[in-house]
Amino acid sequence: MTIFDARNGIPFSGRSIMFDTNVWLAIDGGIIDERMAPYSDFYSQARKTDNKVIVNDVILGEFFNRACRMQYELCYPEDLSRRNFKIVRSKPEFAEFMDSVRDTCLNMLEDCVYEPAFIQQSDLASLLKEAGTGTIDFSDIAVREHCRRNNYAIVSHDADFANCGLDLITANPRVLRR
Repeated sequence: MTIFDARNGIPFSGRSIMFDTNVWLAIDGGIIDERMAPYSDFYSQARKTDNKVIVNDVILGEFFNRACRMQYELCYPEDLSRRNFKIVRSKPEFAEFMDSVRDTCLNMLEDCVYEPAFIQQSDLASLLKEAGTGTIDFSDIAVREHCRRNNYAIVSHDADFANCGLDLITANPRVLRR
């Protein structure tokens, strides 16, 4: 496992690379944070090389849900409990944003290679036990296992991937200092 600095460009060729949800949110989800800016450049470079960008249903689902919740939080900051999210997301005034998120996900499918995040039922008990420790969430475990199974590199700002046995591309300074 090697940790690569995303700001230094593509460190390899002929690989498959999976972008974590937090990176997709920085690229296409409206997160405006200068710390996340290198990921857009990295994605652009990745698409111009012989590397393949992989996306799975876990990433798409997390992206869709998180992007909609972020928009809801912007539009309804007074609802601190987020109790009304499910009601608002089905209203006509939120439909345009939902359409935009859907289109972004469809573009991801068009620009990337889709693979289902298939986890064997026999592995679920141990993965759920790991998620239950609180050190890494289940979605990240599913992404990690998908990447491990296929020897994919992962692009993430999340430190949870720093010690998971994968090649990690990140711009997270805390992870890069390790």
